[in-house]
Amino acid sequence: MTSDRPVRTRHRIAYAAARAGLAVLAALPERIAYTGMAAVARAYLACARGRRRLGLANLELAFPEADGVLDRSERLRIVREGTVSAFLTVLDLVYASRWLARGRLLERVDVTEWETRQPKPPFLGVSLHLGSWEVAALTAAFLEHEVHVIGRLPKNPLIARFLRARREAFGLIVHDRRGGVRPIARALHAGKVVVQAADQNQRLRGVFVPVFGRLASSERAAATLAVRRDLPLFVGCCVRVGKGFRFAMRMLEPFPAARTGVLHDDVVATVKRVTDGIERLVRERPDQYLWIHDRYRTRPGTEPEPGPGSQPVSDD
Repeated sequence: MTSDRPVRTRHRIAYAAARAGLAVLAALPERIAYTGMAAVARAYLACARGRRRLGLANLELAFPEADGVLDRSERLRIVREGTVSAFLTVLDLVYASRWLARGRLLERVDVTEWETRQPKPPFLGVSLHLGSWEVAALTAAFLEHEVHVIGRLPKNPLIARFLRARREAFGLIVHDRRGGVRPIARALHAGKVVVQAADQNQRLRGVFVPVFGRLASSERAAATLAVRRDLPLFVGCCVRVGKGFRFAMRMLEPFPAARTGVLHDDVVATVKRVTDGIERLVRERPDQYLWIHDRYRTRPGTEPEPGPGSQPVSDD
């Protein structure tokens, strides 16, 4: 796994810099820290012209009916604020750890929708890069005592170990995408909650479904597990409320996986329903969505062959 890679000198330098940066952020007053990070995000987007164009193109796909209603300056504002929201997740992890350690996280996160709509575990939650995915996962772990997720771990093994230890201290168990499906399946078998982000390009082993009207290679692991095990799913996120560390869990009504008996068709139908939920949440809060991701990078017929780290979803 990524965190087991040899530690190089460059890893140590980057890790020391990251820890120093986090220490500085943690020492700043909340308002100053969030304002400063927002400025960094805006500066990044101002320099990253390719990402800016990509974000604008993605936004136009999502809101074709707004053509002529949203002028370019308004579209750019939405892309910019979505980028700011993504950058702020670094700060969110720092402050979430602080409020969790005090046992007072729910003073800053409204969990009404989670408490009223969540099914009985085990179940599968599908998240997206809207609002704060760090706070969403940590809040779910706080409420359920243990939540398992599949995610990309940093290539720097020291940073990966640090993040894993910090998250696991609060019950958030992160499994690397390489080989992470089997432990997720075991967690479900043990009655745990599993959450997976499903709104980004799937380079290997995805299924193509329309995303804002254009085919996109989409994550199928959660849908396949739900179909195989007849488990409910929900689509949710954690939206920002104001400019500091305040949030509200947003959770759509849970739904059952498709169960016609034809596995491939059921998986595709379930992925489509998940995608419908993702689109709904993005349309509600476009100013908090990560528009600058290349969602349509993998095209039908151009997927690379699965590498040695890829594996089919199974019940093992």
